[in-house]
This record gives sequence, C-alpha cells and structure tokens, in this order.
Amino acid sequence: MSKSYKKQTFFAELKYYVLDCLSASKTKIIITSFILFVSLVLGIILAVQYNSDASLNVLKDYGIVKFVGSGVTTTFFSRLLSCILVMLLLFGCSFTPFLTPLAIILLAFRSYLLGFNFCLMLLTYGVSGIIISIFVILPCQVFLILLLTLYFFMLNKNNCDNRCYGGKGGKMKTILCFALILAIVCLIETILLLIFNANVIIVI
Repeated sequence: MSKSYKKQTFFAELKYYVLDCLSASKTKIIITSFILFVSLVLGIILAVQYNSDASLNVLKDYGIVKFVGSGVTTTFFSRLLSCILVMLLLFGCSFTPFLTPLAIILLAFRSYLLGFNFCLMLLTYGVSGIIISIFVILPCQVFLILLLTLYFFMLNKNNCDNRCYGGKGGKMKTILCFALILAIVCLIETILLLIFNANVIIVI
C-alpha cells in the first residue's frame, strides 16, 4: 500500500512540476518552439539544396547506419550517449539566465539536424525513406527534442526558485526521470528501425 502511495505521490508531483513549468515559462517555451521549428525547416531546405548538388554523393557515404546484427546495440548507446551529453550541457546552462541562449542554440542545432536527416532520408531512399522518416524518425526525434526543451526549462525554473526562495529542489529526480524517458524513447526508436531493417543517415 505504501509503495503504491509513493508511486502515486511521485507521479502527482511530477505532473505538478511539469504543469507549473509550462505555466511559468509559457512565453519562453513558445519562442523556443518557434526557433526549433525554423531550425527544422532550415535543415530541410539545406537538404534539398544538397540534393541538387554533386555534394550529395559524398553525404550518401557519410554516417549511414544499417540496423542489422550487432551494430544495433552500438547505435542505441550512441544515440543515448548523445542525449545524455545534451542533458549535461543543458544542466550546465540552466544555472544562469545568461546561458539560456546557448541552450536554445544547442536545441536548435538538434532540430536542424533532424530536418536535414529527415529530408535527406526522403530524397535518398524513396518510399522506404518516407516510411522510416515519417513513422519512426520524425515522431521519436521530435518527442526527444520537446523532452529536452521541457527538461531545460524545468531545471531553469528550479534554479530560479532556489535563488529566490532558498532551499534545494528535486533536480536529481528531474534528471533521472528525464534520462529514463529518453532512454526508453531511444530504445523504442532503435527497435522500430531494426524491425524495418532501416538505413539511417546521421545518428542524432
């Protein structure tokens, strides 16, 4: 009974913190989301430009991962490590408002890579690229970027509240919770890519 109560309390607290963050940082999140969308579109535009250029032949041989055999495990951990590295950088940026632009640039760069990767998959692999990009890569990676954005603003608000009111918030719980969710999403994406026996350009 106590374990069940603790679980309910944990999820209730998490829900409260998320809703509180969304409410307090609404304007910042909207502006950041717009920047991320522009970065995504920019990545798509540049991928189209590369497609009409001879340099695409070079890109086709760069960073291609085929999801078969033992390479799957390596690719999963590469993706997870990439997310954890971004989490650590965002954690560092959350301590002062002056580093917020740096965090947004980091998130925008991932969004740009997603747009570039998404469009390049469509142009390079045709129908199979469309299926993989639309039903696997795009939803998983967009969800990851949104999670990282929420993660940053939750830490940012937590640090701001600590400076204003004192005390120490549950940053470690936030970090571990988001790390677990990111790991699950990376695992789901990897399994789906393995099922489709996919070729993926650029591991992000």
